[in-house]
Amino acid sequence: MIRFLFFCLLFVSPLSLAAVNTLQDLQHQLAQHPLIRGHFDQKRIMALFEQPLLSSGQFTLSHSDGLIWQQDEPFPVHLVLTQNKLQQTFADQPPQLITAQDNPMAFYFSHIFLAVFHGDTDQLTRQFTLTLIPGARWTLTLTPKSAPLDQVFDSIILSGQQYIDTLSLHEVRGDVTEMMFTQQSTQPETLTDAEKAQFNF
Repeated sequence: MIRFLFFCLLFVSPLSLAAVNTLQDLQHQLAQHPLIRGHFDQKRIMALFEQPLLSSGQFTLSHSDGLIWQQDEPFPVHLVLTQNKLQQTFADQPPQLITAQDNPMAFYFSHIFLAVFHGDTDQLTRQFTLTLIPGARWTLTLTPKSAPLDQVFDSIILSGQQYIDTLSLHEVRGDVTEMMFTQQSTQPETLTDAEKAQFNF
């Protein structure tokens, strides 16, 4: 659950094409757009398996409402995350509801990464050492400073240009998750009626 929340919550807002030279530049650009939609491809490399685990699907991220995460392959998984609730549906099974009260640790992780959504580098600096490689195409490495984050991850690496293009999660136990984000758009600028309905659970 915690790892899946990381996969979901490290989407951030689209960036302009201007060069990012400082964390302050990045903070400003990460908070520009309230809504983004796109496609994801995920590859998870695990020591227990000879072949990587592949998945793909679509996402909708709203700063005010939360995240809709629709995995299409290799099997359908539908997830809707808000500030304090998570609803997940596997294939044709009934939806499962998890609240912050049910699993406070999972929502501790999610609240940390909401700071990424809002470009809140002040909060992130309290939890991570941030290393920025600047430029029009930039890379940001987050290295956890303390438990519980450093018990799960060695580092989290994001890179992009106008948008975040790739995300790599490097776990302490050696597993690596690589994600690629494509077809990203900020249009339409508001949620559709169908998307709004999904957040009302």
